[in-house]
Amino acid sequence: MKKLSKFLVAALLGLSMAACGSSSAPAEEPAAEAEAPAAEATAETAPAETEAASDLKIAYIVSHLGDKSFADSGERGMEQLRKEGYDAKTFEIGDDASKYEDQILDTIDQGYNLIYASSTYFDQCHALAEEYPDVKFVIFDDNKAPEELLDNEAVIFYAQNEGSYLVGMMAAAMSKSGSVAVNYGMPNPVIFDFVTGYVNGVKDWNEANGTNVKVIAAQVGSWSDPATMKDLCLGQARDNKTDVFYQVAGGSGDGLFEACVENGTWAIGVDSDQYQAYKDSENPEKADVILTSMLKEVGNSLVSMTHSIDNGEDVWKKTTTLGLAQDSVGYVDNEFFQANVPAEVRDAMAKAAEEVKSGSKDVKSYFDFASEDEFNAYLEEVK
Repeated sequence: MKKLSKFLVAALLGLSMAACGSSSAPAEEPAAEAEAPAAEATAETAPAETEAASDLKIAYIVSHLGDKSFADSGERGMEQLRKEGYDAKTFEIGDDASKYEDQILDTIDQGYNLIYASSTYFDQCHALAEEYPDVKFVIFDDNKAPEELLDNEAVIFYAQNEGSYLVGMMAAAMSKSGSVAVNYGMPNPVIFDFVTGYVNGVKDWNEANGTNVKVIAAQVGSWSDPATMKDLCLGQARDNKTDVFYQVAGGSGDGLFEACVENGTWAIGVDSDQYQAYKDSENPEKADVILTSMLKEVGNSLVSMTHSIDNGEDVWKKTTTLGLAQDSVGYVDNEFFQANVPAEVRDAMAKAAEEVKSGSKDVKSYFDFASEDEFNAYLEEVK
């Protein structure tokens, strides 16, 4: 599936904080902090005091929790594993890449033998996997060929292009101005897969309905800069009359919702049910601009992978792809969505989802492009 060169993908991954995934929300590292603290689980992420279900000791590596998106979705999986009796801790290791390897090593020194980490930490985990062959590493939100992996490494890849396709259809249908946006945190292959699917959805809606909705794809430059995201969205609304915004930017996405509240425009969340997350927060007004969220069920996938490993299934040295057919990506279909999105649009989305699941519809993926130029040419078609 992957036609882009390993060099290009590696270079792009080097720029990313994570795949939306990458969507964990980093913050500036305090200047006074001279040494990396030992990786520790906070009290609320300590394992349940029940007998361990197996010999697995699980470490979940994140920069920070609290993004109401990608990292928190994975944490829900850890919560489920703790309820099942697994020894599973969440380690928030901050944003200084120079300290990542030492902090992941610290979890190994504490006896953790199954490490879950996003693509942000692949290089560090890969180095440690070679040094510690008895420790298992599962990298999620990445896409690797078998020859790129060691015998104690496994990868989970989410077909975020498929879920993004469906919300792209909706964005095109809901736009009154003919301009929609997808604003992302940092460039990397997984993020560009979100963008590709979204653009594909807009293009197909245009073709089926005789519309000419345009797509703006823009970078914030950070996973944790809501102020810049807000300014970006306000500028797009002012200059292009953009009226539907899809955020693929982790903590920066909060600024997109804030801009939509100010402008009276629609928003699309990502990874988790961001409508519900904000409805239950101290800023419930932000929920009332979120038509739906493109779901990436990170937590469910980590629970499923843990069970597979515990059952002795062969998951190693390979990439497992999870998409609509596995109910691992999708969109939120709640009362707010049903009240604000016309029935014919909802029906079209549901029909397309079934076609993707059955294999009768293919969704364009970033990994289909032979080069970066080909990807950029695809975006130009709807600018």
